[in-house]
Parts: sequence; structure tokens; C-alpha cells
Amino acid sequence: MTLVGGVSAGGMPAFIGDLLISWRVPTAVDLPTLAEPRIAPGPDENFASSLAQKLVLIRPYFLLAWAGSRANANRIIQGLDAILPEQAELADAHAALQLLDTCDEDGELLAIVLSDRTVQPYCARTRGFELDGRRIYLMGSGRGDFFDYLEAHADLVAGQETADGILARAIALRFGSRAMALQCIAGTGLEQGWGGGFEVAYPEPDGFRKCDRLLFRAWKIEADGSYVNSGRSFFNRYYGRDLYLSCFNPEEKTYVIPSPVGEPVTPPAFERCTPSWTVDLLVHEPTGMFIEALRFHPNHRPVADFVEFVDGALTGWNMDKAYVDQLVASAVARIDQGNSFTFNRY
Repeated sequence: MTLVGGVSAGGMPAFIGDLLISWRVPTAVDLPTLAEPRIAPGPDENFASSLAQKLVLIRPYFLLAWAGSRANANRIIQGLDAILPEQAELADAHAALQLLDTCDEDGELLAIVLSDRTVQPYCARTRGFELDGRRIYLMGSGRGDFFDYLEAHADLVAGQETADGILARAIALRFGSRAMALQCIAGTGLEQGWGGGFEVAYPEPDGFRKCDRLLFRAWKIEADGSYVNSGRSFFNRYYGRDLYLSCFNPEEKTYVIPSPVGEPVTPPAFERCTPSWTVDLLVHEPTGMFIEALRFHPNHRPVADFVEFVDGALTGWNMDKAYVDQLVASAVARIDQGNSFTFNRY
């Protein structure tokens, strides 16, 4: 079971994929979004079983998103890895399209090819559609939840999208942050067979990237304006193509979700990372209102937040409390304005 979505709002697209894998055997599963291992029933008599990447960077110019059968996806991923040239653009797509066409009935595939700075999608057992001026792709059992989110938040872009698609990335990250927080608090998504964590991928002129050094946090604001962390915090870090998803606050634990293609890369013995994206979800307890704040940090403008890794495992962290204080004060001041969207460049 899966939630994979793609969205474009006038610029380059962004793609979000959950990590949860389901299986027929009821076994206690250890997930970043669960406080402790437990049996997690899903749809169709399946149960949460493990984690896997569903946005696969097979080549710098070729991204494959998949839903449904993991065996079906792995067969096609390995086949594409064997026939696609390493660095050149895909001049002859015939063999790749033939392989995509062998997708089983219980699978869905979306291949996105980057060529001459344009993005070309190829769909197998799925299709895209338009919604409020945005191009949307949805796959998996969680597709309805992502669609409902997009439909209910028509203000997400507010006509301010840029050619590089940075706000499309913001849409995906906002949904992922909210989904992870709600799964920690209430288990939302597990019954529909999706969750466990998220990745976000996007195209750049020289190839596809995934949002790396990504910090998710969730806060609860009390009536008196004080706030507390309302669940685990998360940090996404890639070494090579493998995802190291860490949860912390109060305890630290790191999950390794390997890529099905590419050679493993050994993490450094010690690393201190500042986030490239910070996503804060704030819940105003008296009204139940959600406030989402995203901050993108170019490498030349690092922030005070950081996490520390030893051999790839998160072992320590530091929070920029002044920034969170500012977010909370701003959220409380805006709570009476209802739904709104603000985009600021600095």
C-alpha cells in the first residue's frame, strides 16, 4: 500500500512518496512514526511490515515512482537499471517504455524523464489530471488523502510559484509534515496502508534530487501562548542514494532505508548537519487550528539548528529556540485571520 503524489503549479514539479510496505503476515513493526513497535493493520487484510523507497532515482535524468506490488516494482527497477545509459539523456525510450508496459495489474508506475530541461511523464496503470491550475499525479491506497488535502488548500500556492518549482516542493513538504505528525499522534494513515515517513524529489537542470537535510517538527500551542513539542521530530539525510531517517526528541533513533539501485556509501565517522529545509507544524490547542511554517536555507546561509551523526546514526541535536519563539508568536497573532498563505523571500 502506498501514497505517491506529484504536483506542479506552473513551474517544475515535486513528487512525494511514503515509505510504508504492507504484507499479509501480522507482525509487530518498528516505524519512525510509532512510539513503540506494534501490529498495524491496513486495508485488504494486510499489515504494515517494513520501509522502502518508492521514489527511485535510477539515473540523474530518470525518476521512477511506484505503488502496489514491491516485487513488480523491483523487477522493473532492476530491468531499467540494466538498460538505461549512465549519464546521457534517454535518446531512445523504446526499450524503457516496453519494460514499463509489463507492469502487473496490482502495480502503478510513473516514470519521469528529464530532457533538455523539460519533464516528460510516462504512466503505467495511472494517469495525471488538472486541479485548480495544478497538474496532479496520485497513486496508491492513500491517494484520496493527498487529493483531499490539495482540494481543501487551494491557497497553497496563491499564484506565487516560481519556475524552479520551489512552492510545489513546499506543498509536498507541508503535506508530509502534517501526515507524519498526525500519524505519531493518532495513527492517521496506517489503516489506509500508507505512512511511516516520506521523501520528496524534484528536478533540477542537471538531474533529479531528493530533499536532503530535511527537518520536521510539530508543536502544540497552549491558550497562554506557551508551547511544547507534540510528538517526535524527524531529520532526513542521504548518504549516496540511501535514506537515513532519524527521529529524536526526546530519544534518538535512526532508520536506514536503502535505495534499490546504486552502490552503498559509508557515512562519515562524525557529521554535524544544518537543515536545508525546516518544516514546523503548530497546532493551536484552544481553536484546533493548524499553522505550517516552512523555511528553505541555501547552503551559504546556514541556521542555528543542527543535528549530529556518528557513523550515520543521529546522536545529538540543537534547536534555535529564538526562531521557534518567533513562529509561535506569529501563529498566535494570525490565528484570527483564518486560512491564509504568505510567501517571503529573504
